[in-house]
Amino acid sequence: MIIIIEGAQGSGKTHLINSLKRNLKIADEYPPHQFKNVIFYKYKHVEYMDKLEFNDIEGDESFHYFTISNTLTILGLRDLVMSDKVFVFDRGIFSAYVWSILRKRVDTDRLKKELTNLLNLDSYNNCHIIRIKSNAEMSRDHVDIFDKHTNVSLENNIFDQLFNLNMALINNSVNKNSFTEITNKLDKISEIELFQTFRTILNKN
Repeated sequence: MIIIIEGAQGSGKTHLINSLKRNLKIADEYPPHQFKNVIFYKYKHVEYMDKLEFNDIEGDESFHYFTISNTLTILGLRDLVMSDKVFVFDRGIFSAYVWSILRKRVDTDRLKKELTNLLNLDSYNNCHIIRIKSNAEMSRDHVDIFDKHTNVSLENNIFDQLFNLNMALINNSVNKNSFTEITNKLDKISEIELFQTFRTILNKN
């Protein structure tokens, strides 16, 4: 199973993910220990860009395919050797396409078609999107190369477009795919809502 937590910069998704980690750790201290196979994953593309020294291609087509390659690899490996694991992505395939459209790395129509084709792959199954939205923008605790390109309103608009375009694929019970949207009110209630949503997805699948 793959759970992808998506949201624009400043939506507080990483804060909520950290609270989810804490809540799962506490809950798993007691039977039935249903969270022992949960793995949290965040693609360290910014770190790789720095260490491999290819910041200069961030706006290029080649960078788009770098950003989606990790998801394609995990989708392939999951069914082969990791079918018992639950992967939780802090951003995933949708963020990759949103940012490639935002940065105009590839033609927008081509990217939209490509994403739909990806979601039609047999390997895209038992994938669950949790989108985090917020009425108030949270400040980030770090700075990276993408900050100068941040446009939260445009990012949310592109997320809306891609989710609406592909809703029949990402919220599809036949393929065990689902979509949930949570409004982050920057409080404990929002943290509990994410935890309950996460637990519901696990129990249904």
